[in-house]
Amino acid sequence: MGYIIFVTYDNDAERKRIDYLLDKWSSRATVKKPRGVVFYIETDEPQEFLEELFSRLEGNAEEKVEVYSAKRVENRVRAKRRTLEYTIGEERKVVERFIDYLLSKMNAGYSHSENEAKVYSVYTRKGRATIRATIEGNGRTKVTLEIEGYGDAVDFLAERIDEELKLFAGG
Repeated sequence: MGYIIFVTYDNDAERKRIDYLLDKWSSRATVKKPRGVVFYIETDEPQEFLEELFSRLEGNAEEKVEVYSAKRVENRVRAKRRTLEYTIGEERKVVERFIDYLLSKMNAGYSHSENEAKVYSVYTRKGRATIRATIEGNGRTKVTLEIEGYGDAVDFLAERIDEELKLFAGG
């Protein structure tokens, strides 16, 4: 079954990541990134529209136009979530500095705060994710990291963070 997928991107870097994905999938699927104009039209008079379209094209219009019927498919992709929790026998400030260092080392950028949590965005070679860090207590500091994203990015980040925090916590 074929799909027409509309993707709105915000910048050139995001467009390039989409192009890379299409190139990657071209050996596993038929991928067409047509030259020209791609559009979606909903009409009860497709034949009349096509006749008008063909009348505006030069050369052999039948070779230039591909028409597919389409129906909207519900997006069934759900974000993956993992929660990591640690209790670390260090002062809160020390733990906060280490978490900031660790996330910046992973190229995570601070996005905003929500209640008691700091929210970071990170883009890895495995994909994009959001990390919500909550740090509570003092002396016996509790750290909760909620990682949310798509594909392999969540597990990839969780494994890296877990490894680093276990070393930091001493086991």
